Amino acid sequence: MNPTLREPEVMEIMPYCNRPMHAGDVVFFLPPEGDQPVVHRIVRVTPAGISTRGDNNAQDDAFLLHPENVQGQVIAAWRGQSRRRILGGLRGRLTNHWFRWQGRLDHGASPFLHPIYHALSFRGWCAWLLPAALRPRVVVFRSQGRDQLQLLLGQRLIGRYDNNRHQWQIQRPFHLFVDGRALPTKQDRDRVNRKVSADKQQSMDHFLTQGMRHALVLADGTRWEIAGGDEEAASIVSQLAGAMRLGEAISASGPSPRGNPFRLLVQVDAHSPVADCYVPLASGNDGTASCILCPSDHWGGPHVNLVRLSLIFAREAHARGGVLIHGALAEKDGMGVILAAPGGTGKTTASSRLPAPWRSRCDDTTLVVRDQQGRYLAHPWPTWSRFLEGGPGGTWDVQCAVPLRGIFLLARAGDDHVERIGPGHAVSLLVECVRQASQFMPLGLFKEEIHALHLERFNNLCALTRAVPAHILHISLTGAFWQEIERTLEDGGQ
Repeated sequence: MNPTLREPEVMEIMPYCNRPMHAGDVVFFLPPEGDQPVVHRIVRVTPAGISTRGDNNAQDDAFLLHPENVQGQVIAAWRGQSRRRILGGLRGRLTNHWFRWQGRLDHGASPFLHPIYHALSFRGWCAWLLPAALRPRVVVFRSQGRDQLQLLLGQRLIGRYDNNRHQWQIQRPFHLFVDGRALPTKQDRDRVNRKVSADKQQSMDHFLTQGMRHALVLADGTRWEIAGGDEEAASIVSQLAGAMRLGEAISASGPSPRGNPFRLLVQVDAHSPVADCYVPLASGNDGTASCILCPSDHWGGPHVNLVRLSLIFAREAHARGGVLIHGALAEKDGMGVILAAPGGTGKTTASSRLPAPWRSRCDDTTLVVRDQQGRYLAHPWPTWSRFLEGGPGGTWDVQCAVPLRGIFLLARAGDDHVERIGPGHAVSLLVECVRQASQFMPLGLFKEEIHALHLERFNNLCALTRAVPAHILHISLTGAFWQEIERTLEDGGQ
């Protein structure tokens, strides 16, 4: 349904009940012979049935729907607290026609523009006009348990090697800047894979024999051992460990006494064009994640490196049902609540106003994990922006998690009161908070991997809001908002 609907938006669906269905409506339905729901637009309503088609599709769906197949009409799309109306009926038909005309114009121009494009791409003239430092480079990523070749222009992914077709797939118009004759062939790829395997083994040997290693244990049972593969990387890891209050790992060899053991090897490479563009998943790589960073004196300094490393732990927690939320964590009597909101809403100010026995555990980001019993616990997460441009920094007791009792989404108001909301409404508001907290996580991934990541994030949020009560906390500048939180928790979150 692109461009009508875009990830990671949340749909607002209204049942039809006795309302008539019209051509142009965007509907949510279950196909007659399918088990996966679909969102498409109605193109015609006839006595024989209802015809549908996606706005990005050229052909109607191969089946006809009956009214009982349709669950409801998509009337809006939410991104955080921003609601975008989805047009239906006559205006929806006009929108659909406009999208089709755009596609036809692109298709009609293709016979004239594509030969010129392919001729310039084949000759590689534009590629040679670029300075050597700006030309696209081939890099190797470890993804879904295998090595994959990707092509990057600066920090942007513009192509990948298709292992099934044994050819390069490059986005338009970036083929103009690529000399296809210089790209690796299948034989080159196999040789690169062998070299990567050897380098990986050498790095692991170093990991097992080098000195300082730091340990991170999360409430979902995962245990991390983190080490730097060179002197500068060790310094960055030491800074990460200081901010997260991590202790020294007892042993890097052999299995961990409990939980899921993971290892993170950090290296610094001044010549890598994508050194800070990839967040690896350790569980898809035999429990080992290798992260290559830029030197700390490059753009962004230590702040970018620390964010990148912390997202590796969060990415693994996501794969186990957790979620990283842009929100402060407050604790009272051993129980935690999250004060969630997009940036600039007042989380830090609200955290600083909490009186004893309340305790502010962090004021910017919280990692929520799910343990083996299905309970949700919250880890305080560092405020990495405090490390920007020589900022004051700080330390956070990341490994000390607390059971999560409630989620309170902040909204500025003249007086303090709490509004209970349902799981669907909560997900629509939390999507933006999660996106801001993990905005670098999708970088370097393929389109289908990004889609899977967004779906994983959405499913995790749905499960979280079904298990943990969510509310909107209308907060004033001077009121005792914590009393409203206490009253809500005493009433069982109602």
